[in-house]
Amino acid sequence: MNETVWLDRVFSNTSLGHRLLERLTLTNLRHAFYLISPYETTVQNVDDVPNYNAEVSAWWLVFLTAEFFILFISGHEDRFALNDSITSICAGMLSQCFKFGGRAVAIFLYVIVWDNWRILELPWDSPWTWIFCLFFQDFMYYLGHRAVHEAGFFWGLHTIHHSSEYYNFSTALRQAAIQDAGLAIYDCLQAFFIPPPIFLVHRYFSEIFQFIMHTSLVDTMGPLGLIFNTPSHHRVHHGRNPYCIDRNYGGVFIIWDRMFNTFEAERPEDPPIYGLITNENSFNQIYLQFHTLWDLLIFKGWTKDRKGEPLFPGVVNKIKAAVYPPGWFPGVPVTPFFHWMSMVDPAHKVPEPQKPVIKYSPPARIIVKVYVAVSFVLLLAIFFHFEYDRNHLSYLECSVKIAYFVVTMQCFGAFFDMKWYARYIEIARCCGVLGYYAFLMFDHIGAGTHRLFVISLHVMAILLWTVDILVEKLSTHCCSKTSSISPEKKEDLERADETKSEIKSISKSVE
Repeated sequence: MNETVWLDRVFSNTSLGHRLLERLTLTNLRHAFYLISPYETTVQNVDDVPNYNAEVSAWWLVFLTAEFFILFISGHEDRFALNDSITSICAGMLSQCFKFGGRAVAIFLYVIVWDNWRILELPWDSPWTWIFCLFFQDFMYYLGHRAVHEAGFFWGLHTIHHSSEYYNFSTALRQAAIQDAGLAIYDCLQAFFIPPPIFLVHRYFSEIFQFIMHTSLVDTMGPLGLIFNTPSHHRVHHGRNPYCIDRNYGGVFIIWDRMFNTFEAERPEDPPIYGLITNENSFNQIYLQFHTLWDLLIFKGWTKDRKGEPLFPGVVNKIKAAVYPPGWFPGVPVTPFFHWMSMVDPAHKVPEPQKPVIKYSPPARIIVKVYVAVSFVLLLAIFFHFEYDRNHLSYLECSVKIAYFVVTMQCFGAFFDMKWYARYIEIARCCGVLGYYAFLMFDHIGAGTHRLFVISLHVMAILLWTVDILVEKLSTHCCSKTSSISPEKKEDLERADETKSEIKSISKSVE
């Protein structure tokens, strides 16, 4: 029986309320914790594997809201921030936009390898194949995750996930848009013997399971932490304390870290401080997504010391700068692991985080915070519709939606970074949205209620920021007029005022 049949009596089946609430089932709640069986998830064809990310996304929203509420009422407001959480969730949206059909990029290459070069064909309907893939896929994730930390410029595919100075469920969504391209190598190693649909199921659930790792509300989980990854273990992975660097790569299981000596337990006397060794101090989405990749590939090899001498002399050292661990410099000892070099001491020259910790958070006006929060809710609603409808959209429609997401996220970042041009690009963005909806008025739907609502919001936004700019210009102009009086003239005016006061006092005394 349908668990949400009552929804059809309340919402239309294409409304956002219906689409979210129909996914708030006990089955999807179970899925959010990787509590699945071979018999419910085994299918013969890749096309029959549901987009499990979309299925559990409504529960993620519930978890996020509940965590913020618990942190707030328990007096831990310092564990989340509006600007950081919106930036993190926007990164998650962007990463999903670059999953074609909602699937990892690797699946397309995976199918090619399986169809042409598989060595062994394990039976797709065997529970033993499913169980084997559960462990082997997680081991491949360990290798891929370790690679995007240690294998040179690969770190640029993953940096954004560690760039948050907070650790909560929103941090789990702070994903790199092109990270799947780096992990594809390790995903496809399974294609020589594991059927594609079995791989894809576990690929989905490995990613889903790690969402619940990103919270500070759960302490150590006792004996479970001997085998499984836990929030405590993953907090260490996100720390920038020297003992946290390049530790605890496991996805579902922590046994791989214990086997390869990359495990480190959380230290209550030295709790992890989150973020990067050198924090980004920016909410610019595109900058956070790509600049480290560019820096490691191009600029690192050309850096110089204070005397102007190259830190990476010669061609070989410049190549090593791009492919050796991000913290490597000539003379730092490394050791081979799999196909890359790993630092013997990952904490080499890593400083202790400065205390007290001062997090990057430019003081935004209340009007900016309220405006961005409301705009973000609208963006989230449009994104959810996009996720549910993307398989039925044309390439042009997908491209327009993704462009809208990117530009909107950039505007949020400009507001949070207190950029002078934030209001101007927001007005331009709103004009672009109005132009798009004006074009849509000529399709078969026409001026629907929801379209008129979106249009009215963007018209009000243009008026709001236009008036705000004009008020600022006028106040600045008035201030500049006052400040334009020369010091000499100010002195003359002051003397005149003093003379007037003296004359008044003399006249009073005469009277």
